[in-house]
Amino acid sequence: MTTRHPSRRSLLIAGAALLAPLPVKAQSGNTLEKIKSAGRMVIGNGGAFPPFEFVENGNLTGLDRELGDELCQRMGVRAEWQVIEFAGLLPALTSGRVDILLTALTKTPERAQRIAFTTAYYQTGVAAAYRPGIKMDGPDDLAGKIVGVQTGTAGEKYTRDRYADKVKEIKGYPEFPLALRDLEIGRVDAVVNTVLALRYNLSKSNKAGLKVSKVWEPIDVGMNTRLGDDALLAELNRQIAAMQADGFLKKLDIKWFGGA
Repeated sequence: MTTRHPSRRSLLIAGAALLAPLPVKAQSGNTLEKIKSAGRMVIGNGGAFPPFEFVENGNLTGLDRELGDELCQRMGVRAEWQVIEFAGLLPALTSGRVDILLTALTKTPERAQRIAFTTAYYQTGVAAAYRPGIKMDGPDDLAGKIVGVQTGTAGEKYTRDRYADKVKEIKGYPEFPLALRDLEIGRVDAVVNTVLALRYNLSKSNKAGLKVSKVWEPIDVGMNTRLGDDALLAELNRQIAAMQADGFLKKLDIKWFGGA
């Protein structure tokens, strides 16, 4: 999820499937040419990580949806979204089912063996939401507790890598809101995920008086292409830089997080 703690004004990321690190042979891709020829870009998204992505009234919405639509408009193509369960996101990209992933995916060395990451369009950090009355001054306070994590996220990796032998139990959930629900009713003592996602969701509903810890580890998030799709990767990086320069990313930050 270094002493630098990212702020909510940082560039506009949380998690996706952490599959076993399998080397993927880089391929000489021409996906950008195919996208321009077809006039559309197929984007894979998990659809269940508010406020970055969530389904409302049957429609995909959130920060990532707005970012992807703007990206495609600037590239002169149509955005075609595919909502895919977390565990299927990386396979969908490597198999060619989708052209890119835009789904608040955290950059890790393991994932970088399988897919390419753009420059960060969002920076955040790993933290925990926890029940009142529980001490959570630092990650070592997870010891002896039941910890909820969204399966495949940076929060799960952080918890399992560092505290699997110290916590009482790690409970995995396919979707982030399910973990928070169990935290509210007391089935888990803490939920580890990205700090802004925790704060946003608790700002919408927090009847149990849950709290959020300080950031424990900073993380970057980017869009993703297949390895070898160098032309597409360069184009995405160019667009991210332009959206940073003209203030579009800041507008998304203000809309979804208040820009504070």
